[in-house]
Amino acid sequence: MTTGNSVSGPAAPRERGGRSLSRFGLRNWRVRWRLTALILVPTVAAVVLGGSRVVESVQSISDYDRTAAAAEQAGHIRDLLQAVGLERDTAGWIGASRSMKKTLATPLAQRKDVVDGLAARVRSDLDAIDDSYGPRVVRAADRAKSVLARLSRIRAEGQTNTAEYDTLADSLLALHDELGLLSDDSLTVGQFRALSALAAAKEEVSRQRVQLLQASYDTAKVDAKTVEQFITSNARQLSDISTVGAEAGPEVGLDLSKSLAAKPEYVNVQLTKSRAITLASGRAPGVRITDNLISARASRQEWFDQNQIVIDVLHGVEKDLADKVNLRSQELRSSETRNAIIAAVMIVALLLLVLLLTVAIARSMVTPLRRLRTEALEIAGFRLPDVVRQLRVNGEAQVGEVRPIAVEGNDEIGEVARAFDQVHRQAVRLAGEEAELRGNISSMFVNLSRRTQTLVERQISLIDGLEKGEQDGARLADLFKLDHLATRMRRNSENLLVLAGHEATRRRSQPAKLVDVVRAALSEVEGYERVQVRVNRGTSVLGSCANDLVHLVAELVENAIQFSPSNAPVVVTSSPIEGGGALLSVSDTGISMTEEELAEANRRLAEPPVVDVSVSRRMGLFVVGRLALRHGIRVQLRKGDGAGLIAMVLLPPALIADGRE
Repeated sequence: MTTGNSVSGPAAPRERGGRSLSRFGLRNWRVRWRLTALILVPTVAAVVLGGSRVVESVQSISDYDRTAAAAEQAGHIRDLLQAVGLERDTAGWIGASRSMKKTLATPLAQRKDVVDGLAARVRSDLDAIDDSYGPRVVRAADRAKSVLARLSRIRAEGQTNTAEYDTLADSLLALHDELGLLSDDSLTVGQFRALSALAAAKEEVSRQRVQLLQASYDTAKVDAKTVEQFITSNARQLSDISTVGAEAGPEVGLDLSKSLAAKPEYVNVQLTKSRAITLASGRAPGVRITDNLISARASRQEWFDQNQIVIDVLHGVEKDLADKVNLRSQELRSSETRNAIIAAVMIVALLLLVLLLTVAIARSMVTPLRRLRTEALEIAGFRLPDVVRQLRVNGEAQVGEVRPIAVEGNDEIGEVARAFDQVHRQAVRLAGEEAELRGNISSMFVNLSRRTQTLVERQISLIDGLEKGEQDGARLADLFKLDHLATRMRRNSENLLVLAGHEATRRRSQPAKLVDVVRAALSEVEGYERVQVRVNRGTSVLGSCANDLVHLVAELVENAIQFSPSNAPVVVTSSPIEGGGALLSVSDTGISMTEEELAEANRRLAEPPVVDVSVSRRMGLFVVGRLALRHGIRVQLRKGDGAGLIAMVLLPPALIADGRE
C-alpha cells in the first residue's frame, strides 16, 4: 500500500564556487581578533622600539657601572703608582748613599708595606677585569699583572737600578690610560685623560727626584744623556700639567696652576731643577762638577720633602677630579636608570592603555554584533516562522508591529540592524500578503466546493429517484454506478473544503456505529467489493466526528485499493485499546514504501504541511492528516508482516460514544 504521495526531499544546498578559504584566512577571523591584530601590530612595534630603548638603557647602565668600577680601579692604580714612586725614591736614595741606609731603613720598610697592601688590592682588581672591558684593557691588565708578579725582584734590584720600578710604573700607567677609554661620555673621557696626565706628572716628579738625588752623590756619572733624560722628564711633567687643563676644562687647569703657584716648594723645586740642568749642561768635557747639584743651601732631605709636597698638591687635585668622575658616572647611571624606568613605565602604561582600548572597542563592536546575530537568528528561526505560521493557519493579513533589534548607534552595525529590521518587516508583509492570497484561494475553494456539493446533492437525489422507479436490472446497475460516482465526487468536493480549512456541512447529531462508518466509507470508493470488514459492531463514535471519520477511512481504503493488486483483498479491522479508545487498521498486500518514504509520510500525517501545489498533487496524506488533526486522531503507517502497508488509526477515548467496545 502507498499513499500515492511521493515526497521529495529538501533541495540540496548549492555548492559555493571557487576555492574554500583557509581557517587562517583573514576573512575567517572573528571581529575581536581582527581588532586585536589591528591594534596589536602598532603596539608591538612601539613595544619593540621602547623595549630596545630599555635594553639600550640597561646596557648603558651596565656600561656606566663598568665605568664606575674602572674609575675605582684606576684610583687604586694611581695610589699604587704614587706609593711605588715613593718606595723607589727611598730605595734609590739608599742605593746612592750607603750612609742613609740606617736612616731610611724604617721609612723604606713602611713604604713597602703600603705598596704591598695597595698591590694586593690592584691584583684583585686585575682579576675582576674580564672580556667585557675589551681586548685592549685585558692585554694591559695581563701586562700589569705580569710585572706585579716580579715585584720582589724589582725591589731586590731597585736600590742599584731604579729603572725596574719604572717598568712597573709604565705598565700601570698604560693600564690606567686604557681604563680611561671605556666610557662613551666625552666629559668622562676628558676627565679620565686629565687623571692620567696627573698620574704621569706625579710619576715624572718622582723620577726627577730620585735622578737628581743619585746624581748629587755621584756627579761623575752625569753625562749628556742623563741631562737629556732629566730635561725630557721635566718637559713631560709640564706637558702633563698643561694637559690637565686641556682635558678636564679651564677651571680645573686654573685651580691646578693656582695650587702649584701657592706652594713655594714647587717654585723651589723648579728652580733647583733649572740650576741642576744649567750646571750639568755648562760643564766642560772632562771637568768634574764640584757644586752640589741640588742646592748650595738646601739639603737633600729638603729636596725630597719639597718634591713630596708637589706630588701631594697634584694628588689633591687628582682626588677632586676623581670625585668628579665618580659623580659624573653616578649621574649618568642615575639618568639612564631613570630613562629605563620611564621607558618601562611608558611601555606598561601603553600596554594597559592598548588593552583597555582594545577591550572597549571590541566590546563596543562585538556586543552589538552578538546581539545582532542572536536576534537575527531568533527572528529567522523562531519569530518570523511563528508569524508566518500564524498567518498561514489563521489567515490573518495583519500582525502587530515588528519589534526592532535592540542595537543602538548610527554606525555600520546599527545600519545593518535597521536594514535587517526592514527585511523583517518586508518578510512579514509578504507573509501577510501570502496569507491573504491563501485566504482568497481558500474562499474560492469553499465557493466552488459549495456549488459543486449543491449540484452533486441534487444529482444524487435525482439518481435516487430514478433508482426507485427503475425496473430494468441493467439500467438499475448503471444508476448504482452513477450514484457511486456522485458519492465520490461529493468526497472530492469535501476535499476542497479540507484544503481550504473549512469543515463539511454534513453533520450528525447521533452516535454512529464504527462498522457503519466503515461501510459508509466503502460506499465512497471504487472496488469496495475487495474490502473485507472485520470491525467490532459494539463500538460507536460521536456523531460530530462520524462524517470526517468516514472521509478519513475512505481515503485510506481507496489508497490501499489503488496500490494493491486487483485480486488482492484489503482488510479493515478494529480492536479495543487500553483506556477506552479504539484502533482501526487498514491492511493491504500491495506496493510498500522505503524507510525514508515511510518516515516522511508519517511526518506529514502528524504535521500536515501548508497547502501548496505539491499538496494538491498528494491530497490523500494531507486530507487524512487534517481530518485526524481536527479530532485528535493519530494516523500512522507501518510495513505489514509481508508485503504492503498497514494504516493504523488510533481513536482517542473522547471520540468513543459509549467509552467501550
